[in-house]
This record gives sequence, C-alpha cells and structure tokens, in this order.
Amino acid sequence: MWFGKLLFAAYLMASVLVTITSAQNSPQDYVDAHNAVRAEVGVGPVTWNNTVAAYAQKYANSRVESCELEHSGGPYGENIAEGYGNLNGVDAVKMWASEKPFYSHDTNSCVGDECLHYTQVVWRKSVHLGCGRASPQDYLDAHNTARAAVGVGPLTWDTTVQAYAQNYANQRAGDCNLVHSGGPYGENLAWRFPDLSGTDAVKMWVDEKAYYDYDSNSCAADQQCGHYTQVVWADSARLGCAKVKCSTGGTFIGCNYDPPGNVGGQKPY
Repeated sequence: MWFGKLLFAAYLMASVLVTITSAQNSPQDYVDAHNAVRAEVGVGPVTWNNTVAAYAQKYANSRVESCELEHSGGPYGENIAEGYGNLNGVDAVKMWASEKPFYSHDTNSCVGDECLHYTQVVWRKSVHLGCGRASPQDYLDAHNTARAAVGVGPLTWDTTVQAYAQNYANQRAGDCNLVHSGGPYGENLAWRFPDLSGTDAVKMWVDEKAYYDYDSNSCAADQQCGHYTQVVWADSARLGCAKVKCSTGGTFIGCNYDPPGNVGGQKPY
C-alpha cells in the first residue's frame, strides 16, 4: 500500500516583519535546489530559517491524513506538493521549477498553465526558506521492517489513531516532556534536540531489542526494552504517529498502537 507524501515550503519575505533525514530531504538539499533555480535568473540565494521550517512542518503534519493541497493561509509565501511513493524535497522543488516555461517575464503572467510555484521559488525578495515533509509510510516502513525481522505481520496506518497521536503531541508542544497520555492505545514517545525524524524515532525504540530477552520475556538489568516490544507486538495492528516542534526547541514524536501491546504476562509474539 502506498501513501502520499506531502511537502510544504514556506518563504519569508524581506518586506514582512521577521517573526527534514532521508536522502534529499535535509535543509541543505531544499536550499540548494531552490538556489540553483534562482541562480539561473540572477536572483540571490535563500537561507534556511528554523522558525519558518517549524511553521512548515507543523502544517505538513496537519495534512498527513489526507495530503490535500490546501494552503495554510498563514503569514508566509508557500508552495505545496504531493506525490505517491518516494517523493523527496528535491523532486518537489523540481516540480515547481518545471513551471518556468509557462511564465512570461515580459507580461509578468502565466501562459498556458500554472507558473506561480515557480515565481515563488525565484521571488527576489524572499530571503528565508523553511520546508516540512510528512508521510505515514515513513513510520510504517520503520515499524514493519522491525516486525518482519521477528516474523510479525505489518501494521497499517489508521487515521483515528493518528488523530489521537496528533492531539496529544500538540499538548506536549510547550515542553516536549515524555509523559504518557494514559489513553486507550499503546504508546511510544521520543524527544530530541533540535530535530528528530519519524524514522529515527522508531530506530531509537527498535535499538532496545538488544536489551530484550525473549526466553524470560524481560529487559536486561537497568535497561529499557518496552518501546521495542510495543513496536513488534503481534496483536497491535493499527498505527498512528505525530510530530511537533516544541517551544523549547526540541522535537516531540508520539506513536500510538491499536490494540495496545505490552500486556502483562504475555510475550510480544
């Protein structure tokens, strides 16, 4: 099953009050792709802005359920792209830049097709850039790889569980504290400063595998392994995850599982 990937770029204009780690999704990848297009027409470079990026990521997270290309209506210029499979940040910028043939500089208008994504990319007064990317498939792939390693079937994405995860993540945006929600689902939480991808969060949990002893169904002394056992819990079938940038500068990620795992007295598989 393929899920859409939503990419969101926000631009801060010089005239406005100043208020992503798989391949080709890093901040520098986004910046380089934009600046290559801008250099073609003699426009100066944009630079990465963490405030703008946090805005972009927050909005991308809010659209992860449907990937509908609806603008945020916020204070920044913005370009949005959606695709299936492995759409990365550089590919998204190429999509926007491919509108160049439809822009007439003489008349300052689009001819024959859309061109406004391109004009935003090369807009001279846009000086700061921030981008966000959200994809359920990233979380699913990381989980299901770990589950397959021990012969457990795959999870599927569930929008109800995801909405719960997002609602709780939003509540933690003020502090990034790893406090469990106490809700009806299994739950894994992660935090890191300044950024943390969904894939890296799952890797942190899966790395606890080294501390889990299947025969005794217990963790090694003074070590955690409950995050790992939830990832591979065979009866957990549905997954929903969310990510927020915290006011403290860190990044908080939560994943919820239905039905919940880590049931007392039971092995994960």
